[in-house]
Amino acid sequence: MDFTSLKSFIAVAEEKSFSSAAKNLFISQQTLSKQIAKLEEELDTTLFIRSRPLGLTPDGGNLLQVAREILALKQQFEESSSKSFSGTHYIHLGIEHTIARAILPRVLPRFLNEHPDTYLKLSEESPDVMQKSISYDGVDLVIGSLGSVPEKFEAVPLCRKEHLLVVPKEIMARLAGDRLEELKEKFAGSADLSFFESAPFIKIPRQSSGGRALSGYLKYYDISPRFVCELTNIENAFQLANSGIGVFIYAKVFWDMLSPELQRDYLKNIYIFPLPYLPETEDVCAYYNREAGLHGMTQELFEAVRSFFEDYKARELPANTAGE
Repeated sequence: MDFTSLKSFIAVAEEKSFSSAAKNLFISQQTLSKQIAKLEEELDTTLFIRSRPLGLTPDGGNLLQVAREILALKQQFEESSSKSFSGTHYIHLGIEHTIARAILPRVLPRFLNEHPDTYLKLSEESPDVMQKSISYDGVDLVIGSLGSVPEKFEAVPLCRKEHLLVVPKEIMARLAGDRLEELKEKFAGSADLSFFESAPFIKIPRQSSGGRALSGYLKYYDISPRFVCELTNIENAFQLANSGIGVFIYAKVFWDMLSPELQRDYLKNIYIFPLPYLPETEDVCAYYNREAGLHGMTQELFEAVRSFFEDYKARELPANTAGE
């Protein structure tokens, strides 16, 4: 019996499905089945009732509780170990990769300087990957925009996620014609997405927070634009919009975190227009296991992140939409 087998067992027990658990663990169903079969052989018992959905035998139910306790003790040891890491405190932070690029350079230098005895492990993932793995990877704190709050996790809103419309200048000029200056001024307050329905769009998959935001706006405006390409990385999508390929929806908080110099450079090729806020848009939140709670350096890091967003909201200005 090892920690991997226990983590796999918990995943199957919670998902009540080998196929769903295998997807969440990013392993093949065959590998997962072998892990569970080996565990049952080692314990000389049957853990699952092979039905649809899967059920736990009495021994399986007992093991589920014990397995969770074992993994929790493992995490506690890792947090307190001074030999395995470079510090006496250990934090495992899961963070949406785009948010990581935006905030970590502004939060971590000060935090690690003030807590030199802390070792920080970062798991930078897309929201869909983080959503699936959060329950099994022993993270202490998660920062991001998830589609739903994982079971047993508490969500603390940090920042409302407003969005901007990124429009290549050549596309805007083609659509607006002689009305370019008039429409630039009009959309500086709030863009009308229906005006851009005939423009080429860049698509982000629905399972990501950016993809869900895009779907929300298309539904809100009741339009069906033509997509010219699809990719999973929101930063790459922004770069493609900057190169003139198509229109793109981008979170305002990410734009605001760019340096003024970089913003000015981008604004040579694009226009940035604010979009109306949709209440159903996912906030940037902090997530943590409510049973384990927040304590020690994890609590300190949480407070540092929350303080950063409080400062950001206090000084937040309208998006810079100036261009040449």
